[in-house]
Amino acid sequence: MNARSASNRVAATQGRPTVTAAATSAVLLLVALAGCGGGTAQTASSSAPTPTNTTTATSTPLPTIEPLIIPGCDTMLPLSSAKSLFSDSTQVLGDDDSVPIRGDELPEIGTAASNASIAKNCVWGVPNSDGGFSLTVTDITDTDAANLKAALLASGFLGATSGGVTTLELSGENMVSTTADTHYLVGDLWIHASGTSLSLTTDVANAALDEVRLANPTRTY
Repeated sequence: MNARSASNRVAATQGRPTVTAAATSAVLLLVALAGCGGGTAQTASSSAPTPTNTTTATSTPLPTIEPLIIPGCDTMLPLSSAKSLFSDSTQVLGDDDSVPIRGDELPEIGTAASNASIAKNCVWGVPNSDGGFSLTVTDITDTDAANLKAALLASGFLGATSGGVTTLELSGENMVSTTADTHYLVGDLWIHASGTSLSLTTDVANAALDEVRLANPTRTY
């Protein structure tokens, strides 16, 4: 009995290393397979595209410039203002939608007046007298404005530009009274005030320019 038992223990002891080696090989194979699987998943994850944030550029629409509006004579210079600037007896003597051409003005004035697409001509004065003054407001092209400026300067007008407004003025004497003319050129706008003194024509031209600015908020006058 003892000899057989000892023999069995020896046989069992000799078989154990074989089982242990096989199991160890199986475990190592599983670990290797698991390692390969993990590496493949990591590579796939790293190759996925990275989302990027895209910003869509938005453009700001340019302001729309409305057609030129020239206010009425009574708006550009109310009768009460005309009386305070000239005489208590002052009345409105003319209100037209065109530039008057007398025939004795500079050719450049006639050309600019003929090319105008919108205009307002206003006349104030004392009835049955030679006293009065006028205001003409119209649009003007760049070419006509440049030619008119050059012609006025050549004829003796004094010119200056400030704040985008070119002012051309001239006063003189005739057989009846003093005459004065003030021209404003600003952008596509032409204002011409004619009267008996530069202080009068400047005040009238300034009043007209202020009202045109109010009537045309989209224009840079």
